[in-house]
Amino acid sequence: MATPNRPARLNRALLTLAGVLLLLGGAYVLLRGTGVLASLSAGQAAADGLVAGGPSAPGWLAYVVIAFAALVGVLCLLWLAAQIGRRLPGSEPWHLPTEDAGGSTVLDADAAATAVADEIEAYPGVRRTRAAITGSRLRPRLHLTVTTEEDAPVTELRQRIATEALPRLRGALEIEELPTEILVRLGETTGRRTA
Repeated sequence: MATPNRPARLNRALLTLAGVLLLLGGAYVLLRGTGVLASLSAGQAAADGLVAGGPSAPGWLAYVVIAFAALVGVLCLLWLAAQIGRRLPGSEPWHLPTEDAGGSTVLDADAAATAVADEIEAYPGVRRTRAAITGSRLRPRLHLTVTTEEDAPVTELRQRIATEALPRLRGALEIEELPTEILVRLGETTGRRTA
C-alpha cells in the first residue's frame, strides 16, 4: 500500500546519494589537503595545476564551475519549494445536483474529510486521525492516516472504519465507491503518571 507521501522514498534516496557524494568529495579534499594522498606523481600534480609553475586551468573552467553551481542551487531551491507545499492536493468543491432542475448543492469535500477524521478519532485506541479527499466528484480518493495507541487492536479498528465510517461518508457524499488508502501508525502507550 502506498503512503500519502509518495515523494518521501525518492527524497530519501536523493538525499542519501547527495550525502554520500559530499562525504566522498570532502574526504578526498581532506586527504589531499593534509598530504595523505601525496603519493601522486609530481607530473600528475603539475598537470592538475595544483603546484606552482605548472600549467594553469583553462579560463573557461571557472565559468563552467559557476554555472554548474548556480544550476545545482536553483534545483535545490525548487526541491525545497516542492517540500513546503501540501502533501496531498485538496479537492475542489463538489456540486451535487438537486431534485429540482434549477440548482445544485455545493459540498466542501474537506469538511467531509474532517468529519470522518473526527469520527474515527473518537474510536477507542485512536490518538489522532488525518483525512483528505482528493480528486473530483467523479474520481474521488480518500487518504486516511490513523495514529493509534501501541496496544490498539488494528484489525478491529480497520474493520470498524470499513463497516461504519466509510459507508457513512459514502452516503453523505452520495457516491457508490470511494477508493480509500489507510495508513495506520502505531503510537506509544499513554500511561498514567504516578507521583
